[in-house]
Amino acid sequence: MDGTRVQALHALCDALSAQVLDVALNEQAEPDVRYVVAPPDLGGTRLADVQARLDLTEFEVGVLALALSTELFPERMLAACAAALQMDSLYAAFLTPSLTRRWLLGDDWAQGEAFSPERPLLACGLIEFGVSANASVLEALTPLRLSGALLADLRGAPDVPPDLRGVLRALLPGGLLSDSQEAQRETLARHLKGGDRAALLFGTNAAGMQAVAGQLLGAGAHLLDLPVLASRPAEEQEGMLRALRRDTRLRGTRLAVDAATPLPDAQPPEGLVDRVLDVAAGPVVILAADPLPLESPRAVLSAEVGAPTPAEQRERWAHALGVSGDQPLLRQLGDQFHLNLDRIDALARDARAALPGNASHAARLERAWAAARGANRRLMGSLAQRIDTRAAWADLILPDAERLALEQIAAHVRHRSVVFEDLGLARPGRGRSITALFSGPSGTGKTLSAEVLARELNLDLYRVDLSSTVSKYIGETEKNLKKIFDAADQGGCVLLFDEADSVFGKRGEVRDSNDRYANTQVNYLLQRLETFNGLALLTTNLESSMDVAFMRRLQFVINFRAPQAPERERLWRGAFPPALDTADVDFVRLAQADVAGGNIRSVALNAVFISVSRGQALTHAHVEEALHLEYRKLGRLVLT
Repeated sequence: MDGTRVQALHALCDALSAQVLDVALNEQAEPDVRYVVAPPDLGGTRLADVQARLDLTEFEVGVLALALSTELFPERMLAACAAALQMDSLYAAFLTPSLTRRWLLGDDWAQGEAFSPERPLLACGLIEFGVSANASVLEALTPLRLSGALLADLRGAPDVPPDLRGVLRALLPGGLLSDSQEAQRETLARHLKGGDRAALLFGTNAAGMQAVAGQLLGAGAHLLDLPVLASRPAEEQEGMLRALRRDTRLRGTRLAVDAATPLPDAQPPEGLVDRVLDVAAGPVVILAADPLPLESPRAVLSAEVGAPTPAEQRERWAHALGVSGDQPLLRQLGDQFHLNLDRIDALARDARAALPGNASHAARLERAWAAARGANRRLMGSLAQRIDTRAAWADLILPDAERLALEQIAAHVRHRSVVFEDLGLARPGRGRSITALFSGPSGTGKTLSAEVLARELNLDLYRVDLSSTVSKYIGETEKNLKKIFDAADQGGCVLLFDEADSVFGKRGEVRDSNDRYANTQVNYLLQRLETFNGLALLTTNLESSMDVAFMRRLQFVINFRAPQAPERERLWRGAFPPALDTADVDFVRLAQADVAGGNIRSVALNAVFISVSRGQALTHAHVEEALHLEYRKLGRLVLT
């Protein structure tokens, strides 16, 4: 508040406290409530704003003025309270509802409902009731004080009031919108002009939804973190809802509600969203992963917010990088990464800043690819394990049929924009995902093949251990998977799901809640795989245990079998570094050992350690010794 308004408010409270003290000590006539409400210098003060915005009665604003006077002039006000309560000590005195009625209403108690839970004083959390020294519940001995949040607001509160910290934060202003997003924004904006209405934005593009919400609500809007609100105890939730009722009316806070993140204990979000809609004033924008069955009487208009189309992204990349639109890498850049337009602008600025001004178009595109890939790494964080991809096609020892299938997977990723866009073969209602299952015994090259594909496509490889992702707590598995898919949906990575049979096992008959929950997990992952916009690779040792519905959704299934003798010889020769002298090693003889590629690499490593530890050159005997150790590890008979 400016100095003039502060002086006016202090003068009001000073006069009021003096008048109350005179009444208490001299038994004069009751104070005139009209003086409290509208003295000549009250206009423009924050207290007048509170009265107007919350439609307070004269008595209710008088209660706030008395409570505020107690905060600003405690000695004078508590002296008046002590005299009225016939107490000797100021420290035993306090303002009570009974005293406010006596001083402001006299014998007229017709406005006594001001302290009911439905009226603004309590419904908006403007005042608080404490506990008296003798813990009496009698109204005459119940302490009354101004709420800390309202006091902070009257003194010039920070952006977020104290009782909403942790659950409410500033909503970033909306960025650039694609053509489809802009059309949605215009439709929703017309709807929200109708008063206390709501818009429901849903989809997997969280950043896009926030951008649309920021454009709809404008500068100064706030985002309500629904999972945080849901995690608070019931009494604290009620207090925060009261604070929202006050804040949206008193400050005119424009509210967006983040209901896209799963709530604790798998709570459905619609119930809590309905409660927020009941208390909030003004337009409200809800962000959700899926449409919500809301029961609020408000008029709610829903819209699914998707990412800009690959064509729109390519156009923005070309403009931001200053490159021509016929570059091959530009098509792949717009197809592989799924970013909002303002994010593309930011990454393009970073890419151009790292290059000289005369850099070629190809160099700018390569730098932009690296920048987009690095941005995705920050999103993935610790959600999955990033694998360093050094393996190339030459490292793969596979039959021709399996190798050709892997090459086809890479071709699908590179050319899907041509097939889906130019040729019009996009699948309605489904994402642009490419999903492949690698099945076969351990050590047969499943993970190595995933590394080769990621390196070939110039993407990061992230391994998701499904056995550790699955949780015994209801809803936690879906929550963990959602975080991974939401981050990976922006592109730049290949997802490798290990032990896929731990989740994609055959769904059975529902006999109890555990069966129902297990089936729900499978259904959720199937849905997210269908709408995923990247390459997902799944591995299993037990293809026969996989769910039939899941198998139908796969574009590729590659069966990795144990290598035969000619393949094993090539694996043995490639297991040792080229700089190491292997002249004494009989690779033809070693190829007769029936072991998988992973075991061969392990044996080769152990053999090198044995030779180094003994200070000897590598010999066939060292490799045979390491092979015997591997046999014992596998629990197999060692023949001498």
